[in-house]
This record gives sequence, C-alpha cells and structure tokens, in this order.
Amino acid sequence: MGNYRASSQWSDTNELRCLQALLMLQEHNFPRGMQADLSREIVATTELTYETVNAKIGNYKSLLGLTAPSSASSSCKKMYKLFGHLMPGDLTPIIEGLDDEQL
Repeated sequence: MGNYRASSQWSDTNELRCLQALLMLQEHNFPRGMQADLSREIVATTELTYETVNAKIGNYKSLLGLTAPSSASSSCKKMYKLFGHLMPGDLTPIIEGLDDEQL
C-alpha cells in the first residue's frame, strides 16, 4: 500500500503503529508525556529513530486537525483515511497480521 524508499525503515506496519499511537492519545485525551512514551515503545521494536516516530505521530495529529497542516506523506494520509476511524485495539490484529512490509 505504502510507497517507501528501500533505504527507509518505514513500512505499512510502522505506519500503523504510529496511527495506533495517535488513536491511543486521542482515546486518553492527549495526556502530557504520553506521545513521548508511545514513541519510545515503537522505537524499541523497530529500527526507526525517536525523532522520526514522534514526527510521524505529529503528522497524524495534523491530519486529525489538532495541529497546523504538516508535510504528511501519502502513505500517512492513506493509512489515516483507511484506518483512522478504528479504535486503537482494532489495529492490533491488523498490525500483527502484517509481515512488516505491505498491506
């Protein structure tokens, strides 16, 4: 689904992990420090950097209309359109069913 550079660690799985983090933040009314914690959790299971994960969650926040428009990728926009209406737990089986590549 996504269009990722070969040298990038981004994949549909990692996009969905960041979207799930946004949905968790939303579910809990965006408590202070939670985005950083969720970013660190994602970093611990991927080869992505904290900065890129945190920025990706920020891109999802902009798609939700919580922050100013950002330079969200086309993959980010597609994932939000397809899955942004789900509850965070609904994404878990989808994420687990991916082979860390594409939908």
